[in-house]
Amino acid sequence: MSCELCGGGDLWIKTCLTPSSSRLLVCDPCWEEHASELTIVPGDRVVTARCDGCGRYGNPREFSEVNLGGRKGAYWGTCGACAG
Repeated sequence: MSCELCGGGDLWIKTCLTPSSSRLLVCDPCWEEHASELTIVPGDRVVTARCDGCGRYGNPREFSEVNLGGRKGAYWGTCGACAG
């Protein structure tokens, strides 16, 4: 997915609400730059990963490794706590 502000982005882009109530897909750097104007809201897709070690679900960015194809096609890998 690409950022609607700069054209960058990745698989785990943020969906935000603007002050005029329109939805916008925004990458992390653009969100940091415009955080005072944007509110993160649930997007069309929910992206989460499940840790193979402890079973905890979390943001894939917080995992030391992430793979696609876990239970029900979800991301899986090793969370930061289990990776040490």
